[in-house]
Amino acid sequence: MVVNIDEIIAGLVIAFLYGVGTFLAKIVSEKDPFLQWIIVNIVGIILCMAIIAKEPQRIYQLHGKILLYGIISAVMVVVGSLLLYYTLHKGRASIVVPLSSIGPAITTILAVIFLKEHLSAFQIFGIVLIIVGIILISLNS
Repeated sequence: MVVNIDEIIAGLVIAFLYGVGTFLAKIVSEKDPFLQWIIVNIVGIILCMAIIAKEPQRIYQLHGKILLYGIISAVMVVVGSLLLYYTLHKGRASIVVPLSSIGPAITTILAVIFLKEHLSAFQIFGIVLIIVGIILISLNS
């Protein structure tokens, strides 16, 4: 498998944005987790409106399974983010955030099973190490 540097850079940028964003969300969530959730969703709506205003033809792509998967995905992400902010309000970020970071491993496993994506033995070993590391970090907090 050829390593695509653009994918690696994008993944690192996303990790940085999620990491700093979740840290700031912890600060807001200590005051009020629902306020953080509301802010995230308002910003999301504004960004969606900007995309639709620029490319209205994207709306016509929403039909059938794509629409269904999009709705299910949105509900799961919205509920997951609300639970994250609420748990950050009640608990320690050093436990909650690492455990919530297992999500990408779940995505990878589902992609292998349902989308028939392939992983090398090295990639599988890396995912196992990440999951074990996340659990160890959370247990030792």
